[in-house]
Amino acid sequence: MSEKLTLRRWLRKIIGIQEITSIIPPLVLVLAAILLNPVFLRPKNLGTLASATIGVWGIFSIGQAFMIITGEIDLSMGTLLGFTATLLSYMIKNGAPLWLGFITVFAITLGVALINSWMVLNRQVPVFIATIGMMFICKGLAKVVNNGSVVSIFTLTAGNPALKAFVDFGNARLLGLSVHAWTFILLALIAQILLKKTAFGRKLYAVGDNRKVAKTAGIKVNRIKTLCFLINGALVGIASILWVGFYAGAEPAQGGGWEFIAVTAVALGGVSLIGGRGSIIGVFFGVLSMALIYNVITLLSINSQFQNIVVGLFLAFAVIFDVIRREKTIGKII
Repeated sequence: MSEKLTLRRWLRKIIGIQEITSIIPPLVLVLAAILLNPVFLRPKNLGTLASATIGVWGIFSIGQAFMIITGEIDLSMGTLLGFTATLLSYMIKNGAPLWLGFITVFAITLGVALINSWMVLNRQVPVFIATIGMMFICKGLAKVVNNGSVVSIFTLTAGNPALKAFVDFGNARLLGLSVHAWTFILLALIAQILLKKTAFGRKLYAVGDNRKVAKTAGIKVNRIKTLCFLINGALVGIASILWVGFYAGAEPAQGGGWEFIAVTAVALGGVSLIGGRGSIIGVFFGVLSMALIYNVITLLSINSQFQNIVVGLFLAFAVIFDVIRREKTIGKII
């Protein structure tokens, strides 16, 4: 009987550690990929796990994690990237200097973040409604730029050294990893330190765990949440600029749906979808899980129409596991 109780306590501790449980999905996926298709272990295939797209998903996921930990969410990220990337490409194509384009991108992404936060925090608009509305606005604006056509700046690099350096940087790789992947890793380290080692991080968790208690404790709740909206907006700006450098242009539809990939990665990484819990280390493994999911789907030649089904199943799994992981539920189950 005592051995059984010891096992229960051990299982509670294991399930309760977010970073450990977030490693399980990628490990299972790696083992499945190796068994189903040996091509998975080839260097060329492993290199795709550090591609520009995965790096952007990672950057998105950090921003989404900040939002979700505070009890919010942003569903406009993907279309905002599509709009700002298309606008940046259009400006460059029409002779605008890079610095002006970069400033414009951040002005828009931070401006959208402020508008979203104002609607949610000051006007009490539900965050789903506010950010979905912004999602459609950005989607429409992206189609207005260049009449909804793809904007390419690749041909301009020949006579523009600064632009060529920008595109070369966007396609650069170091130790097999894309510049987007390295940016994700660097930002993840900064975000992890910010969350776990600073007063701002402690306040952020407190706000997400219980807004009323945090307010009673003297924490300026709206200020903390507004800063998270702005961090999220800044990360979308970084991702947008990096993507234009990689793609040497942009298309209006780019980024659509990536916000849901980020939500799934965050959930798989152990961040509670009702706020107050999670870490960027877990998010890192959540992004790795998403990269592996899409990689395995490609290797197995599964119809792309099933990708959304698979992602939806993994999101459902993450949500259920989040419920199980909560202490009271664990106590009832084990």
